[in-house]
Amino acid sequence: MPLPFIAILRGGFTGESVISMQSADNMMAAIDTDRFEAVFLTVGRDAWTCTRTDGTALPFDRGHFTADRGRGHERFAAALIAVHGTPGEDGKLQGYLDMLGVPYQTGGVLNMALTMSKFSTVSLLRQMGFPVAPSLRLHKGMPDAAGQVAREIGFPCFVKPDTSGSSLGMSKVKLAEELPAALEKAFAEDAIIMCEKAVHGRELTCGVLRMAGKVQALPVCEIRTTHEFFDYQAKYHAADTQELVPAPIPDEIAQLIQRRCEAIYTAMNCNGMVRIDNFWLEGQGDGKQVVTIEINTVPGFTAASIYPRMLKAAGISPGQVVNGMVAGLLK
Repeated sequence: MPLPFIAILRGGFTGESVISMQSADNMMAAIDTDRFEAVFLTVGRDAWTCTRTDGTALPFDRGHFTADRGRGHERFAAALIAVHGTPGEDGKLQGYLDMLGVPYQTGGVLNMALTMSKFSTVSLLRQMGFPVAPSLRLHKGMPDAAGQVAREIGFPCFVKPDTSGSSLGMSKVKLAEELPAALEKAFAEDAIIMCEKAVHGRELTCGVLRMAGKVQALPVCEIRTTHEFFDYQAKYHAADTQELVPAPIPDEIAQLIQRRCEAIYTAMNCNGMVRIDNFWLEGQGDGKQVVTIEINTVPGFTAASIYPRMLKAAGISPGQVVNGMVAGLLK
């Protein structure tokens, strides 16, 4: 009896494709080859390719989501999506797989499309009663965009492309004269951007996943950087960035963040591995204020990524998660 045929989707259409390839490698390394046969499916703008881990190409039919592993064309039994950004994190691949009846580990089309938009995410969280920072949505070509930001958000603020990942195109703006350049940088990445009031606190991120049907938060991670914020360079290249797992914070704050993130995961109908970014406003108000900034529905799974380190701190191996997700998809 042949093993279930699993596709690990990687690549994508953004600058995060390099990270995606590494995340897919880690997923592949965690696969139990006694239970499943997995291959890479590299998603590109011009072509999709299917390969084994040794680079051997397999015939692939994108119209039917089938490949030939030596027994003629077979539809994949399940897909693991490791594509950061479009089309893996915005609902496009999910819609394609839904139409073909292939199960996958992430949230569905609506969850992924909504959380891909930073402004839509915080707007819905605000409506649901979760604390978020004040924000403003701007379209390319809007008249007096800078003036609107100054009047409604103020400084300091963050200027973010609405749908980009890894902090690409993002700036922290402290003074009004810095805003035009920040807007130009963000609009180079996306026709819609979000301006968000900067909050001052400790940056704390928390992984959440569904294990054996139960939503479970992982140990909280504190991110410390000498950069103005946790930008692309701080994430992937800075030697002095610290990612402390578990975070050196009071237990009651860690538990508050974990319960908050579990509640957000459930309310937003997330699935699979998700990471939710927050700021703890230490020393402000009652000292228990936590503001949620972003939901990452396909977080990095590389050797240097935060998520595997949170799993390790929880005593959960990558194999437990990856094989557990695949087994759940095949039920």
